Amino acid sequence: MVHFDMPLVLILLIPAVLIAFYFFKKAVGRKQKLLISSRAVISVLLIIALANPISFMTVTRTDTNPDMVLVADNTASMSYFSSGGAQELYDYFSDKFQIKYDTLAGNYTALGEKIIQYADGRNQIILVTDGNSNYGKTLEEGIDIAVQTGTTVSAVVPTMEKNDLSVELTGDKSVIYSNTQEFGVTVRQAGTGSVTYSYVVTQNNNTVFRETVTMEEGEQEKTTYFQTRFMSLGAHELQVTLNSSADTDPINNVYTKSIYAIEKPNVIIVTSEKDASLAQVVGTLYNVTVVESLSDFGNNLGGALAVTKTVVIDNMYIGNMTEEDVAYLKEYVSEGGGLMVVGGKMAYDYPAGHSYVNSSFEKLLPVVSVPSDWEGIQDVYLFLDVSDSASSWGSNNETILSNIKKSAVNIIESDYFKEANITYFTIGDQSRNDTGDFYFVGNPRESEALKKEIEDLKTGDGQTDLVHTFDRAIPIMENRSGQPLIIIISDGNLLNQRTYNELLRAANQADKYGASMLFMNLYTNGSRRPSQFNDSRGNIYAKSLMRNYKGDGVYVESNKGLPIYPNFSQMFGEVENPNENVTESNLYISNPKHFIVQGLNLSETNISGYNGVTPKAGSDKLIIAGDGSPILTVWRYGLGRVASLTTDNGLGRGNYWAPELYASPGSKVISATTNWVMADPNKESGLVIDCPDTYVGLPVTLRVNMYDEGVPVLMLDGKKLLLTMESEGVYVTELVFNKTGTYNISGYPVTVNYPVEYRDIGAYPDLRRLVESTGGNVYTVSQAKALYIQNNGDTATYKTREAVSFNVYLLLIALLIFLGEVIYRRVTEIKELKRLHEEYDKHEKESPGSAPPRPDMSQFRRQNDMVADAKSDAKNFLAKMKDKTKKK
Repeated sequence: MVHFDMPLVLILLIPAVLIAFYFFKKAVGRKQKLLISSRAVISVLLIIALANPISFMTVTRTDTNPDMVLVADNTASMSYFSSGGAQELYDYFSDKFQIKYDTLAGNYTALGEKIIQYADGRNQIILVTDGNSNYGKTLEEGIDIAVQTGTTVSAVVPTMEKNDLSVELTGDKSVIYSNTQEFGVTVRQAGTGSVTYSYVVTQNNNTVFRETVTMEEGEQEKTTYFQTRFMSLGAHELQVTLNSSADTDPINNVYTKSIYAIEKPNVIIVTSEKDASLAQVVGTLYNVTVVESLSDFGNNLGGALAVTKTVVIDNMYIGNMTEEDVAYLKEYVSEGGGLMVVGGKMAYDYPAGHSYVNSSFEKLLPVVSVPSDWEGIQDVYLFLDVSDSASSWGSNNETILSNIKKSAVNIIESDYFKEANITYFTIGDQSRNDTGDFYFVGNPRESEALKKEIEDLKTGDGQTDLVHTFDRAIPIMENRSGQPLIIIISDGNLLNQRTYNELLRAANQADKYGASMLFMNLYTNGSRRPSQFNDSRGNIYAKSLMRNYKGDGVYVESNKGLPIYPNFSQMFGEVENPNENVTESNLYISNPKHFIVQGLNLSETNISGYNGVTPKAGSDKLIIAGDGSPILTVWRYGLGRVASLTTDNGLGRGNYWAPELYASPGSKVISATTNWVMADPNKESGLVIDCPDTYVGLPVTLRVNMYDEGVPVLMLDGKKLLLTMESEGVYVTELVFNKTGTYNISGYPVTVNYPVEYRDIGAYPDLRRLVESTGGNVYTVSQAKALYIQNNGDTATYKTREAVSFNVYLLLIALLIFLGEVIYRRVTEIKELKRLHEEYDKHEKESPGSAPPRPDMSQFRRQNDMVADAKSDAKNFLAKMKDKTKKK
């Protein structure tokens, strides 16, 4: 793409073209028109050259003494590990790299910021850290920048010397007076062994909950929940105290959370079934007004909506909403109001011929009222071969690994799996992605993140060990409810370290979870060695594995090492999409990262019916039925939020679809959804303060919404806070506290806990996955000294973008046009002189003495000389330009 350094110069093209057009119209004869045309083109080229057009090209360069940045994490969370590792590595690498030494210290860790600072594509970055980043850009964001710039990031985790436990209280700070609220007690440990701990929770100094918990081997974090209520408005305090024999540092054993109880916000429920479970659940939580239709408000609908935080529309027949009602709702939501629309026999796709389809009301909703063509809920486990043998070449001049990744990306993009949760495990004698995190590929962001991780995979995991891969995946399968499908994509070189019987036993572990299995064998005939690919009878091990697997096994192959794009519908059959005829369907969480479903357990919640809908682009599908049909879908509309709950209110006009959804624990879906669409439950009057609790030394932003006229005045420790206007009626200030405790800001509490460095302790579980996505590795100090140069080399090849100017080419073209014009005119004049000379000789011969004077032949000679000189100058100029271009 071409850019201009001085684009405004291009404006001169307008008068240049107009002037040229004017003189062209006035020109007489071919010669004058040709002269004006050439000068016009030359002028245009010179103006464009003056604007300095440039383009950027990617150049590959290799440094023999590359740059390295060694970042030493010296924050408090590293006190559980051995010290001195960073200095030891600095001394070791100093004579091998151009090394820069940087440190992190203080009350928080900004690892993501450091990576972004140094990720320029030339540096190799080594982090000596536990991987816990708790300030500024996240570690994930920093790694994304490193991947984009081609910067390799490796991590060195020193040896852990002592264990410790930290405790934290999680939950909302602003709560509704007298409502039951749920809070979580999260305990983290630095190590990974089994530990037992107990904790006591107090509310305003009165004990409300106590528990003894065991964290199992391999766990680093565990959250348990309790419920309580706050029976008076204003400030309250929750505090948890942790006790364990495994604990070594008391600084992070007490956590305090400030609570601010507010009045119940106003909610409107539009329903013809006031006694339904929906109205009962919402009515216990909020100050509810129940009406049968929006028209019940008459001419006061706008005023009613102005003092309402959320509108719940239950099983509403489209004919009962006027266009005026819908217009009020659109304005209300777009300006920040909340809307939840609940289904039933009179909503969404019901009744036939009078559904929400193509109505103005449907434009508000995150769904279209047409049944989805879903393929069903499924957990897909991709086993991807990244062993050394996958670096061999397929017949398409790409490596086997490249074709394995193409096959995997095809699976992710396949419509057959568009409602699947997909994770991946690598096949090799090392481990990658051991967390077993699933990506819901129906969400474009998660789908792209998964494809990016897979596309960044490289070979180098030694020999194939498929047994090791099964051993890592089976524990994940134990805790999942989705139908498992294992897809193995490998070159078929399976028996480097294991026997066939060991491999079959490992695969058969998956049968007890009902797993189907597909083996996609990418190999080249020239690479096959019988002992590794075939048994003594020539049977392919991969094919035998699928035949002998206890469950359903399918085998496909490409003997040229090319990608495989199978027809999954033919392999596994089409999945039916029952709707009204559902007898019973389990509910599943399809996007566990969303606020509404945090900590939600729906394993025992079933429904017997739902509306058929299709999510719109940009919406978030949070809960689905067993066949993948959407049950809860949300999105943002303007400044407001909208949720579509496409099952009924628990009563369903005598046809009970979802009674379990309105009993514990399913009823949390209703309360959490209402809270989410409501966004801010505070009344929009007077002065409203919002400020989260924080940690010692960690900056926090306090925000004030001023609904009355005037400028807010807030006091802290007897001093007036300096507020900055962020927008109309909104004021902010940044606070930093250097001591723990609860601070009173004009009646609003802000609690400051121990430094955040003591909250996240131990090695970050996702550290290996993140650094490996850049081509780096995780080492101990001794491993880094022994293996880093072997893995990364002592030279660095990188790509850089360099600017290339087009000025010289434009000037050259202008010069050639000018020389061409001059040569043309001179040649024309020479021809004319020759013609006159021949006429003179002829006339003189026919009538001696009567001819006009003979033409001046010296002019003829001068024209020849000028042409020769011009040709010589042009030739020399072109030679110089060619030589200059070669040097570049």
